[in-house]
Amino acid sequence: MNTHDPHPALFPASAVAPAPPPEFRGVTFHEIQARTVLNRMPGAAPCGMGWTLNPYRGCAHACTYCFARDGHHHLGHNTGEDFHTHLYVKTNAATVLRRELRTGKTGDQWVMVGTSTDCYQRAEARYQLMPGILRTLTDYRVPFTTTTKSALLRRDIPLYAEAAQATDVLVMTSLGSLDDRVWRAFEPAASPPRARLDTIRALRDAGVPAGVLIAPVMPHAGDHPDALDALVDACAKAGAVTVFPDVMRISPGARTWFLDRSAEALPPHLHQRLAASYASSRRSMPPHYVQQVTDHIHARAAHHGIPRWTDYVDSVRTP
Repeated sequence: MNTHDPHPALFPASAVAPAPPPEFRGVTFHEIQARTVLNRMPGAAPCGMGWTLNPYRGCAHACTYCFARDGHHHLGHNTGEDFHTHLYVKTNAATVLRRELRTGKTGDQWVMVGTSTDCYQRAEARYQLMPGILRTLTDYRVPFTTTTKSALLRRDIPLYAEAAQATDVLVMTSLGSLDDRVWRAFEPAASPPRARLDTIRALRDAGVPAGVLIAPVMPHAGDHPDALDALVDACAKAGAVTVFPDVMRISPGARTWFLDRSAEALPPHLHQRLAASYASSRRSMPPHYVQQVTDHIHARAAHHGIPRWTDYVDSVRTP
C-alpha cells in the first residue's frame, strides 16, 4: 500500500490522452442461441450466491486487466484485441432464463448477473437483453445482483425499482479509483468514475439497494490511503449500502495484454513498478498487502456505517 505522497505515484495528467468515444466500427457480433444461461457456483450455501448469468462474452469496455480475457482463448480468439472486437451475444437469454426458472432451478439462492463480462456494455444498447432478464427474475421473485461499470444501467432503473418490491436486489457498481487518469489508462471504454457514482445515486433515489465493488484497487496508481478514503467517502455520499474491496489480480490470459498496454500508456516509473509487482507469472500482490488495503477500506466504510458485503447480504437475504 503506497503511503508516500499520492501525486508522484500517479502519472501526470498529460500522460494519457482522453480516449475517443467507443464505436461499433471494427466490432464483430456473434449472435448465438444459448442452451442454458444459469451456471452453478460450486459450494454455494443455501440462500447464498448460487448462480451466475452472463448474457455476453467479450466486452467492449476493453479493461486491460479483465480476467474474462482467458475465456476468449477457448472461443478461438486471442485474449488481447479480440476480447473487445469479437463479442458473443446470447440473443435468447431471457427466453432460456424463463424456461430454467420455471423448473425452480435456482431454489432460494441468488443469481449474480454480469460477473464475467459487463451486462451493460455498449452492446446492450443495441441488443437490449437486460430488460427481459430483469422482468423474468422479477416474475419468479428470484433474488439477484447485477455488477456493472456502465451508466447505461440507468435506462432500466424503473425495472430495478419494480424488482426491489418483489425480491432482494443489489446493484453493484465496479469502481476502483476516482482518478480519471486511472480510468483512461486501464478501463478506456467504461463509464467515467463520476458517472458511476451518479448511477448509484439515481438507484438509491429510486429505492434500489446499490453498493460498490471497489475494484480493482490498482497497486501504485490507486492505493494511497488518501485516495482510498476519498473513494469510500464518495461511495458513502452517493448512498452505497455496502462495499466489497478487491485488489487487482492478473490472470494468465490478461498478463501480456495488460503489461503491453501499461508500457504504452503509463510513465516508465509506474509501468516498471507494476511489471515488478506482477513479475514471474505472479497473479496477485502479497497477502499482507491485500489484507492491508482491504482492512483500510473496510475501516473507512465502517466510519460511515457501511457494512461489509457479506454482512449486508446476510442481513437482507430471504429466509
